[in-house]
Amino acid sequence: MQVKRIQCPQCGIVLDVKNSKSELQKEIHCPSCHALLRVSFEAQEIPFDAHTFYAPPKSPKAKPTDGETLLGVVPIQKKKACLVLDGTEYTLKEGVNIIGRKASTSTASLQIATNDKYMSRQHCIIKVSALSDGTIKAVLSNYQNKNTTSVNGQEINSSDEIRLENGNRITMGHSTITFRLL
Repeated sequence: MQVKRIQCPQCGIVLDVKNSKSELQKEIHCPSCHALLRVSFEAQEIPFDAHTFYAPPKSPKAKPTDGETLLGVVPIQKKKACLVLDGTEYTLKEGVNIIGRKASTSTASLQIATNDKYMSRQHCIIKVSALSDGTIKAVLSNYQNKNTTSVNGQEINSSDEIRLENGNRITMGHSTITFRLL
């Protein structure tokens, strides 16, 4: 949450305006002269697992409808990022995800169940963060291994960082995994 101090251009009253974690702009009425004021806030990264996004009320005087609370907000489904292989979903957590083949000796934080010996036990890294505008940012980089990683057919060099988009195909060894934003 951010607090921004503003001054009403009509009457000069000074106000402290708070936003929710996902608001980039907020409209309020001055409590003194009732002028409509627009307040802009900076985009912030917020914890991926610790929030739910909310839709603003239709208007300040609108009555709640089905699904709305008396506070005038409607919960929106929490967003998540995952990898999909052969119909199995592997959910990515906020922060650093080390992706690799499932094995008793693997230290990957997300282990893919596959018999593909060309997928390393620590194959690539996906860093996930949620932005205050509701988008999820996922960045893939290669891990320190001898096997190749590619995104949509483009091989990733050891120093490359690729921002993933919904539907990207990630090939690790001989396995192709789809990146999904849900």
